[in-house]
Amino acid sequence: MKKFVLASLLVASSLMASQYATTVKPVYLDANSKSVAGKLLPTNAIDVLEEKNGMVKFSIKGYQNPAVSNVIYYSDGQRIISLAFAKTKAPKFELIKKGENGSWDEVKVEAYTTSGDFTSDLNTLFETSKKQYQENCSVCHALHKESQYTANQWPSLLKSMISRTPIDKKDEWTIIEYLQKHAKDTTKESK
Repeated sequence: MKKFVLASLLVASSLMASQYATTVKPVYLDANSKSVAGKLLPTNAIDVLEEKNGMVKFSIKGYQNPAVSNVIYYSDGQRIISLAFAKTKAPKFELIKKGENGSWDEVKVEAYTTSGDFTSDLNTLFETSKKQYQENCSVCHALHKESQYTANQWPSLLKSMISRTPIDKKDEWTIIEYLQKHAKDTTKESK
């Protein structure tokens, strides 16, 4: 009985700890849907609410620009995408705090994704991305410091040069998210 209770507590505590996708993950509006409604980008904290039959029900908090209602951003005022839904498939977002004086709304949403490709160790994920960035982006020119560009500048800058590197397509967003979250203007974290 003690082993069962201990095992149950371990499973429950692992479901409560924040998890981070290690790759771009498909997102669904319900556990049985076959239609992808959006994408969860890597390095963004989610809370796993339930895992069953190869699907993960999760919640994520972030910021919503009133002009772009189908996207949750990592921080207020910066285009660091955490979760993006198709415009025709966006769920109902729960308002946590209404943005004032030009600030974006803080929101929360629940959705589903596939099991696997998650880690609780964000630092290792960032270190891997940093190493890939350093090893691949210093071949043609001096390496730019992460803080040399703004979070909003990094995606287009990296995408303009990534085809000249051996960086695998599946790692592209992980590196972009690493660079954006270490940019010179990234001052707030999503809660």
